Amino acid sequence: MKCYYTNVKEKIQKVYILIPMILFLIISMIVLTKTIQGLSYNEKKGNMIYVQILNKGMPLVKELSFDSEDLVEGNFSLKDKVLDVLGINRKDPINIISKEIKYFSMLKSENSKEAININKEISSFKLGDTSVSKVSEKEMQKGKGSNLASLKAYNPSLKKTLNSSKPEVLIYHTHTSERYTTDVESNSNDSMNENENVCAVGNEIARELEENYGISVIHDKTVHNTTYTQSYSRSRETLTQYLNKYGDFKLIIDLHRDSVKSKSSVTVNLNGEDVTKIMFVMTEKNPHFDKNNAIVENMIGNANELFPGFIRQRINYNVGTRYFNQDLSNNAILIEVGARINKIEEATGSAKYTARLIAEYLNGKE
Repeated sequence: MKCYYTNVKEKIQKVYILIPMILFLIISMIVLTKTIQGLSYNEKKGNMIYVQILNKGMPLVKELSFDSEDLVEGNFSLKDKVLDVLGINRKDPINIISKEIKYFSMLKSENSKEAININKEISSFKLGDTSVSKVSEKEMQKGKGSNLASLKAYNPSLKKTLNSSKPEVLIYHTHTSERYTTDVESNSNDSMNENENVCAVGNEIARELEENYGISVIHDKTVHNTTYTQSYSRSRETLTQYLNKYGDFKLIIDLHRDSVKSKSSVTVNLNGEDVTKIMFVMTEKNPHFDKNNAIVENMIGNANELFPGFIRQRINYNVGTRYFNQDLSNNAILIEVGARINKIEEATGSAKYTARLIAEYLNGKE
């Protein structure tokens, strides 16, 4: 009898030993399968994970074969990849909570439907009134009550008669939903609300140019960044359609905001109010670099004379992502207005100074 219990005990012990081993093997197989699937997916995107691993470990490969800016929208994170294998998106807390609480799962489902609808809306990139901002008479009147800062930013000698038949300036956004928020705890970098993203800044620049300087503007607010890594290919299509329709513009601005965490580095006090600094981003291997850069040099020179401290800096990449579309025109530039950490009022407050620099460049030489 004792022998029987001893055998049973030994079998139970073996089972206890085997269970963790079996579980480990199962988990290992799942992780391996997911990883292979993930790498297969990235292979379709150009093996960017492999490229970035090689770049990090073998600088010579990076130096000979790739510019760092080629990967500007495809940064590889080992932490994110491991979490992705486990089905966790650390940038989406609702995704984590919804696995445990049914209400959030339902909420997630509704948000997914909304995202699908957004994608459907922007897939064709047809030019039309729905994506174009036009300065209304009401908005014109809104700017009449100019404060002291506005008066000091404005130069009435640069004003001409507005001619809307031939737009002179095109403003668009490759990353249309880039949001401004002082909430450092917030995980949301984007917003479809035009009152708190870069579109608000574009609206204000357009209003300033048309009302104060007689410069006709198209402000396109097509959403290009629902799939972030395709942002520039999508905005390139939008820009190409405008160029086909109107010919070249006197100035084309891809308007962004940065994501640095130091507010003091992107904010300046001009005429008694805090406004965001602006930064220019250029691509030197772009075939139109010399002419595009001449525009930037003009604006920087005027800013240093008129509004010291307003220019944050200028960054020159070699290629960037698709040349940041600057290879499509002699007059294309990219401007970063402040950063995520700025108040929306600080970003829109900078618009009158940006508009003045544009007017100095366009109307000052006429």
